[in-house]
Amino acid sequence: MRAASAVLLGAALSWALPASAARPLLDNHQWDRYFALFAPDVAVPWKPTKLRLDTYSGAPVEFAAYAVDPAEVIVAGANRSARAIDTSREKAVARWRFYPPPGYRFESSDVTLPLGAREGFFVVEARRGDATQQVWVNRTHIGLLAKSSPEGVVVWGVDLRSGHPLRAMRVQFLVRGALVEKETDANGVIAWPQRDRPTFALAEDRASRAFATLLPQAPLPGALVAVRVGSAVVRAGSAAAVVGFARRRHGGAGYRRADGEVRVRLLGRGKTLAEGTWNLDAAGAFAGALAVPAGTEAGDYAVIASAGGAVGGTSLHVDAASDLAVTVGVRCPCAADADIPVLIEATRDRVPASGIAVRVEIVRTPHVLPPGDSDTGARWGTTTVLSRTLRTAADGHAVATIRPPSDGLGSTYSIRAATSGNGATASSQLSVPTSSLALAIEPDVPSVDVGQPIGFSIRAFDSASGTPSTGGRVEVRLSHGATSASQVARLDGRGRGHVIFHVPSLGSNLVLASATGADGRRSLDAAAVVVAPSALPGRVGIANADIAVTVDRERYRPGERVVVRAEAPGAAGSALVTLEGARTYESRVVPIARGRIATTLDLGDAQGDVRVAVAAVRDGAVLVGSAAVEIDGPGHPRALTLVPDHATYPAGAVASVAFKGGNDAAATVVVRLTDGRPSDGAFFGNLADVLATGATSSENPAAASQAWHTWVAPVRSKASDIFAAEAPRPSRAGTPSLGTAAPNLTYWHVGPQRTDAVTVPLPRTSGTYVLSVLAVYDDGDVGAATTALTVR
Repeated sequence: MRAASAVLLGAALSWALPASAARPLLDNHQWDRYFALFAPDVAVPWKPTKLRLDTYSGAPVEFAAYAVDPAEVIVAGANRSARAIDTSREKAVARWRFYPPPGYRFESSDVTLPLGAREGFFVVEARRGDATQQVWVNRTHIGLLAKSSPEGVVVWGVDLRSGHPLRAMRVQFLVRGALVEKETDANGVIAWPQRDRPTFALAEDRASRAFATLLPQAPLPGALVAVRVGSAVVRAGSAAAVVGFARRRHGGAGYRRADGEVRVRLLGRGKTLAEGTWNLDAAGAFAGALAVPAGTEAGDYAVIASAGGAVGGTSLHVDAASDLAVTVGVRCPCAADADIPVLIEATRDRVPASGIAVRVEIVRTPHVLPPGDSDTGARWGTTTVLSRTLRTAADGHAVATIRPPSDGLGSTYSIRAATSGNGATASSQLSVPTSSLALAIEPDVPSVDVGQPIGFSIRAFDSASGTPSTGGRVEVRLSHGATSASQVARLDGRGRGHVIFHVPSLGSNLVLASATGADGRRSLDAAAVVVAPSALPGRVGIANADIAVTVDRERYRPGERVVVRAEAPGAAGSALVTLEGARTYESRVVPIARGRIATTLDLGDAQGDVRVAVAAVRDGAVLVGSAAVEIDGPGHPRALTLVPDHATYPAGAVASVAFKGGNDAAATVVVRLTDGRPSDGAFFGNLADVLATGATSSENPAAASQAWHTWVAPVRSKASDIFAAEAPRPSRAGTPSLGTAAPNLTYWHVGPQRTDAVTVPLPRTSGTYVLSVLAVYDDGDVGAATTALTVR
């Protein structure tokens, strides 16, 4: 950095001094060696292939293209840079000169390769004097889609022009340093079930090549452990309730209950603060309490459970306390358009303490957090709305006020209070929705390159309990200044939807999701995504799939058939339809009729994160899409629904809440009632997802949203890194994060029972309470559900 500053300072002095000073003028041609070359990963030969050239000067660039063997350039393995070649011994198939825009400023230009319709693998060299860079270009009609799972690899070869499978195509696999050759079958498919997995695949069909790096996959674990806490926040000197389950794998039968013991530890600050050993019950479940030592420092700690060689964990936040204790209280439900008083109370030996200085920090995010999402992640629009020191009055109380925002968005507030000196802390989280319906919208990627589509995922849920809101419509509007575009997302059975905007505007775009709740009030959520040239990383963001995939039912049982339908407008030829999870259980190649795809698949005993995936060709690119297949069977997550016997309850009543979707088998049931929605380490809703261990990942080099790769410099090149002085400096001031939600626990029960209904004693204080139920079944299933109970 000092050297660069010296060069710039010398340049400034050279321009400032008169010519008679005999000082050398700045050599502007020094910027000629600063340039950068980028190319798409796959190019089809019947379309013009364009490179991107970034320059700082208008000096001409000499280009040459060489036909070479991919093995001379490509290095197998993820994130491995290509090799430069010695072009002195190569014969160029094309040479041309390109003139960037004149002047001395940053310019990004498109350079078209003069190769006509020629197929093959080429290295393009750009030269300015002794400054050279090379980039590889693969012009091919082969689409190579690779699916890697813990129990196998499947490769599909398809013609990018016609969309039909490439039969009897030669594919070489790299296995432990040796090449193994195979041919595709009549459907263009190669299945690799062997234990020794390939790491790279190279396909060849006439003059065309295609290749894919096969991502490594961890084997399926022999055992699983999952753990949660009763409350995500506890005070030092109190006990933390802990629940969970352990499962053991039984070959193709999936995961079943484990037996034996489980050891649970509370870890942090480099030491074990508490531990316990408990027996697993008849359902493979466990429950107990860990005593958090008095004097424990405030902060986040880990709860680790181990059984049968498996380990699971979750988080726990500890609020510090000594002889002086601090509490935070808010009486809600609260209106989004009114002031919200926050009561801070300080006590010493349970007696109100006056004159205590308490530092209060309140952070607001303009979102109602979706159930299961981490409270600590950075979110758009999060900001600190209050940071000040208050002093308690004679009654030990101090009041902080949250002013209502003016943007009309539902909010989540994190409240932290801490005294100086003795380190007493308290934390809480407050959700203030604008409707009974809450929305959450997130871009698939935070930024995309110019000309690339943007995908957005939408979730709709009850703002009190977090249960999904299904079957509705959400209006989504993307705007940049005066330019805007709108779409309507339809929610599926999980309360989720997805939209894609194909022509976003350059710059920062604001997306707004809106819908009306059952109470007639409007719910809004917003996010932002940036559209900008991605020259610095040499990559582009990739939007989600352009194929809409649906299955005929919300839930299935093992052995049933799955009817698959997909919409791929403009796609031609044939489509690959797969049932995948811990491995690719079934694959079919079916014809496409007017952009529609339909077939049936046998579910069998599919395990893991089971999905139906569809791939097809449109306009020289391989499109993909998928849909989840939810299975009710031993060793699978089970979808439960809670149905209260009344809409509202009098204070102190006992509620009877029925199960829907339960299992006839016996179970260990955890029942918890809180005055707010638990999150993070106390959230039950995603606990059963551990049973979906084992998923299939896809490598799709010929995707519609192309990935790009960057240049390499030959050994003797004098080219300089154009972005050496342009890389953004890391920011020290990050977005403030929310604190962990800390609702009050009013009822807690763990015990074996049949899952037809649970009874819950309700508080004598009116309000809306959240009932969370976890059911750990004897046959290996696990399910969880939440609902809201209103006390008048």
